[in-house]
Amino acid sequence: MKRGPIIEISLDSIRHNYEYARGLSNNRPTIAVVKADAYGHGAVRVANLLEGLGVSCLGVAFSSEAIQLREAGVTAPIMVFFDTPGIDEVIRYALIPVISEAGYAQTLSIMALRRNTRVSVHVKTDTGMGRFGFVPDIDEEEINALSTLTGIKIAGFMSHFSEADLVDTNFANVQLERFVALKARLASQYSGSLWHIANSAATMYLAQAHLDAIRPGLMLYGYDPLKEGNPALRPAMTVKCRILEIRRLPAGRSVGYGRTFVTQRETLVGVIGIGYADGFPRVLSNRAHVIVNGRLAPIIGRVCMDVSMADLTDVINATAEGESLPHECILLGRQGNATLSANHLASAANTISYEILTSLGRALDRTFTYQPSR
Repeated sequence: MKRGPIIEISLDSIRHNYEYARGLSNNRPTIAVVKADAYGHGAVRVANLLEGLGVSCLGVAFSSEAIQLREAGVTAPIMVFFDTPGIDEVIRYALIPVISEAGYAQTLSIMALRRNTRVSVHVKTDTGMGRFGFVPDIDEEEINALSTLTGIKIAGFMSHFSEADLVDTNFANVQLERFVALKARLASQYSGSLWHIANSAATMYLAQAHLDAIRPGLMLYGYDPLKEGNPALRPAMTVKCRILEIRRLPAGRSVGYGRTFVTQRETLVGVIGIGYADGFPRVLSNRAHVIVNGRLAPIIGRVCMDVSMADLTDVINATAEGESLPHECILLGRQGNATLSANHLASAANTISYEILTSLGRALDRTFTYQPSR
């Protein structure tokens, strides 16, 4: 028996979300973020899909992610956000590095000239994230000097909002103003460069940030950074796991490590095949639910390394006569009238949907569905 969660990815949903993002931006060029294995959805399959849909560029965090895509046959442009790939990798795998500091830009230019080539790059500017990039009011001379490096071509400029959900747009507007002001000052020197700052939230709710291109991530996978259950988006990931055993315990019996749950009635305990080793956070002990037979069942006791327990009493008592006992449950997804999203789990775990998706998406048992004729 295979262990851990079973992941189902709807490529149809990702296609829908991508087309929705494109529509919101009036079909501006789209840099689709597929880093962290496409947020746990399978970077190769997602990249293949987006390439078929005509995506302008794919965005990854590190060159190793880009190389994986190239070796899988992906030919779309790939931008590397955080890494500093060497010239050999850049040329061999046709990568677009993001330049965050002058030293790397100079080295890349020198190495490119030695190979009689010119490398296209995008320049990262720090408008308020405080992580990577040239700070416009401090480093503008260095940004200007990039134009003298003949081994690189400045194909674009990018920045990143420090508040991914943009619930409060006050500082986002400050960042956008800084970025747009820099664009105005550099317009003549870097004409033709692509300027982009719009993450998923800005793509959906801050139209003035669309500029020359959008850079959606989370929304591609069906989640709105601001709202729960936005009907315009379709979550692409369903997570299931097997029910390994159903145990009948009398009232007054403890369940799990630390005896954090004690039955208050005769209880049917389902032992399910997922634990914190599979990306199901231990903090969800006694706090989360799973869906069984279209009904919510609470997680009881502490989440273990390899298994967890759920109270199936009400579910099974409501089972129609002749209906077989359940053999699986749903952690993310929908069944009947019951729905569990990454936002539900994130709220219970006091984290964010990004972490839930990337953690659960590490499972090896992953299948994809797609109907390209639709």
